[in-house]
Amino acid sequence: MIWEIIAIVLIAVVLALTMMLISLYSQLKNLQSQVHFIAKNRTNKTVTFYGKSREMTSLSKDINEVILSCREREQEVMKQDKEIRDTLTNMSHDIRTPLTSLKGYFELLGESEDPGEQEKYRNIISERIDSLGEILEEMFFYTKVSNINYNVSLDKIPISDIAMQTLFSYFEDFENAGMEPHVDIEEGLFAIANEQSVKRILQNLVKNCLVHGKGDVDISLKKDGEKHVAFTISNSVEEDRRPDPSKVFDRFYKGDASRHVSSSGIGLSVAKKLVDSMKGTIEASLEGDIFGIRMRLPSI
Repeated sequence: MIWEIIAIVLIAVVLALTMMLISLYSQLKNLQSQVHFIAKNRTNKTVTFYGKSREMTSLSKDINEVILSCREREQEVMKQDKEIRDTLTNMSHDIRTPLTSLKGYFELLGESEDPGEQEKYRNIISERIDSLGEILEEMFFYTKVSNINYNVSLDKIPISDIAMQTLFSYFEDFENAGMEPHVDIEEGLFAIANEQSVKRILQNLVKNCLVHGKGDVDISLKKDGEKHVAFTISNSVEEDRRPDPSKVFDRFYKGDASRHVSSSGIGLSVAKKLVDSMKGTIEASLEGDIFGIRMRLPSI
C-alpha cells in the first residue's frame, strides 16, 4: 500500500515538474519571439511577461534594460550624425566666403603690375588663408569633441600658470584691437582637468572677446569655494552685436545677425563641450553692455 502511495506521489511530482518545464519553455519561446520581433522591426515595444516565475520576471526586466539602453545609444548616434551633417552644411557657408574672396584677390594679383598693390593683395590672401585654416581646424575639432565616445584624461594641472601663458600669447592681439586686459589671477592655483582642453577653452574665450567685444577686458582666476576654481572674462559689446546668454553655447550661434564677423560660430560650443567633459560648468551673462563668461572647474 505504501509503495502505491509513493508511486502516486512520484508520478504527481514528475507531472508537476513536466508541466512546469513545459510552461517555462513556452514562456521562453514567447520571450524569444518578442525579442526577435523587436530586433527586426523599428518599434517602441518592450518585452512583456505575466507569469509568476521570479527568474523569468527578472530576465524580462534585464532584456528590457538592454533594449532601452540600445535605443538610447541609437538616439545618441542619430543625434551625433545630425549634428555632424549640420556642422558640415553650416561650415560650408563660412568656408565659401574666404574661398570666393581668395579667387578674386588671386585674379587681382595676377592682373596688377604695381609692386605696392601686389604686396597688399598678397597680405590679404595670406589673411584669408589663415582664416580658412582656422575655420577648417575648428570644424574638425568640433566633430572630434562631438563624438559620444570622446573623453579626456583628468590630472592635477597648474591652471594659474596655464592661464598666464595663454593670455601672454595674445598680448599683441589685444594691443592691435585697442583693448587693454585687466588681469587678476591668483597664483598657485591647481585644477583637476585636462591641460590641452583648458588651453583650448581659454583660447576660444579670448578669441570671442577679440572678435565680438570692444574696450578693455576684465580677466580673473580665483579660488571658488573649497573644491573649485573660477575663470571669468568680460568686456563690452556693441548694441547690435549683444548676444543672448542662453544661446551663446549653441552651435553656430552668432550674436551679430549680419554675420559679418569672420568666425565659425562654434568656438563657445566647443568650449562648453570641453568643460562638460571635465565635469565643470560654464555660463554666460549680459549686464547692460558688458558680456561675460564664467567657467568653474574642480580643484583641490
